[in-house]
Amino acid sequence: MKHLLSLLAVAILLLVLILLVIWPLDQDTTVQQRQAENSLGSQVLRFGYNIPERSALHLAAMRFKEEVERRTEGRIEIQLFPNQALGNDHQMLEMARRGELDLLLIPSAKLSVALPEMQYADMPFLLPTREDMYAMLDGEPGRLLLEKMNKIKMVGVTFWGNGFKHFTANRPLKKPSDFAGLNIRIMKSRLLRDQFNLMGAEAVPIDFHETRQALLDGVVDGQENPLVAIHSMGIHEAQTDLTLSEHAYLAYIFAISGKRFNQLPGHLQTLLIETARAITPWQRAETERQESEFLAEIAATGVHIHRLSESERIQFQRAVQPLADRFETTIGADILAYTIEYATLQHPQKNRWLIGVDTDLSTVSPKLGLEIKRGAELAVERFRRADPTLIPDIRVITRDNRNLIGRSNRTLDDFARQPSMIGIIAGVGPLSFQAQHMITEASPPILNPWMSHTELFSADSRLINLAPSSFQIAKQLGQELSQRNISTVQLLTEATALSEDLAAAIETEAIKTGLEVHSKIKLDPTKPLAQQLKIQQNTATDAIILVLHSQLLEQSLEWYEDQPDTPLLISAVDWTVSANAPNLLSLQSWHHGNTIDDIIAAYTDRYGNEPASVSTLLQSHDATWILLFAATRCEAGLSDNIKQALNAAVPCERVASDFSTTAPDQPGQFRLHLAPAYRQTGSKRGTP
Repeated sequence: MKHLLSLLAVAILLLVLILLVIWPLDQDTTVQQRQAENSLGSQVLRFGYNIPERSALHLAAMRFKEEVERRTEGRIEIQLFPNQALGNDHQMLEMARRGELDLLLIPSAKLSVALPEMQYADMPFLLPTREDMYAMLDGEPGRLLLEKMNKIKMVGVTFWGNGFKHFTANRPLKKPSDFAGLNIRIMKSRLLRDQFNLMGAEAVPIDFHETRQALLDGVVDGQENPLVAIHSMGIHEAQTDLTLSEHAYLAYIFAISGKRFNQLPGHLQTLLIETARAITPWQRAETERQESEFLAEIAATGVHIHRLSESERIQFQRAVQPLADRFETTIGADILAYTIEYATLQHPQKNRWLIGVDTDLSTVSPKLGLEIKRGAELAVERFRRADPTLIPDIRVITRDNRNLIGRSNRTLDDFARQPSMIGIIAGVGPLSFQAQHMITEASPPILNPWMSHTELFSADSRLINLAPSSFQIAKQLGQELSQRNISTVQLLTEATALSEDLAAAIETEAIKTGLEVHSKIKLDPTKPLAQQLKIQQNTATDAIILVLHSQLLEQSLEWYEDQPDTPLLISAVDWTVSANAPNLLSLQSWHHGNTIDDIIAAYTDRYGNEPASVSTLLQSHDATWILLFAATRCEAGLSDNIKQALNAAVPCERVASDFSTTAPDQPGQFRLHLAPAYRQTGSKRGTP
């Protein structure tokens, strides 16, 4: 009996100890958070912005304040400073970066100097509806933009806004030609200047608070602003006509000082972010509600109100289309590609063909990836001009694979589900190298104008290889080097699939041909490039082969410009170089006739600069041209027939005969040769 009592006492003691140990773990999370907050004491967060008290932005800030204070039971106090009480936007931004201001609402356009990508919402007529713009700002483009706030020591949280912009003047502005000869007030911005110049107007930068007087004095003839600004500044009293164009969004970024954010515990960081994002839909709805009131008050003054028809809106979209091309690299090719795809798929049309492009636009080789995209776009443009009777509306939609296999897999699956997808261009990235894992019978034809493994392709593969394999390139390179009496080389390579594969092929070919590889170095993009390249200076060779496909190629060429004793450089990628670049030979595809000059001229005219890699551009252009050629000569839009046409397996015209890079003995294959790199001097390209 005593033994049983002893065991019972021990069991009770153990139970008490266990309860003491595990009890804190079972406490309510809210209790733990309160304890953490109590240990910090009360906190005051200052919130500054340039908007007056009546605005929807101020009302949203009040809701934010009330919700945060309610959820923290007053331990966190939000002090509001509207209407530039603490200074102008630039002054408040600097205060927030120093940690002197905790929360900030700032127009995205005011960040365009430090972060040019923030001009995204200012792109005119970028999306058909305001709901589309909200979807983009709340989706992937918005996420990418908010992440960039880290560069200026701020935490981007969400996009609020002051409404969509409209045109005012003393006459209706319902089509682009209505702007001809007018002076239009803008805030200082190259994008806005180009926007109005494209429509025949002269853009005049004037401070916002001086705009009304400038209109009354006739210094300018019109302006653009949201209804809240038009109403509050009395602009409608100085203009007779208002066109409800909704052509761009005056976005405001809700941001937190990075310095202050890092001082807060995790649960308070989450609270601030979640609360601001939860209020976003209400803020937008309140803006629209207020706009209806402002519009009624403006109309009551006798101002003529005009609304754009769908056809008029399309005219504006076409007029300002060059802006998307000119500012693509400024805003981000990946961001705009996502936006264009969304707009295309969200608003489908009959008789539309889609061409998908899977390429790297943001990580390892963004410039080469961009040339793949632009080559496809130029091919569509030129093909349409060559055949004006072509009925389908042809669109190129591009996905940024970020050089990740998983993203290419998802892209291929998504593209395959699009019934109007006639084919896919495999650009820079893993698609061509992972073909055996990705190609399914359900997918449309996939054309690879890039490097590949020939052994990966089987008879039932949906991928059609138009480019030579790394072994073919290495063989051609070895022959060219032998002809130039080059016997010793160094290899500079990197840890990318393309570079490693080609470098291995070059080493294998060197053994066969007697080419001596004195040294090989794999560059590390995380380390200073100059330190790595100095190692190679003491090695005497006839040439240095740059087996680089990433941003390291451009950086290496820039470094070698300052090395007067550099031996001959040979690049595995054709790359445009400056006039004072060292002697550089690059691998280029063989083209005939004047096609190359026409394409480069079209490129420069459309995108405002010269291509980074002419050969890459041309390879993508020709792959897209072949795809369109096959689609128009066999039953249009049927991927099986296009596939057969591309293989010349059906009794329709042999499409390879129209392929500008094709030699008679090698249908459908690129021939490469070494030639001087294209220099930005206006001179013609070298030919062998």
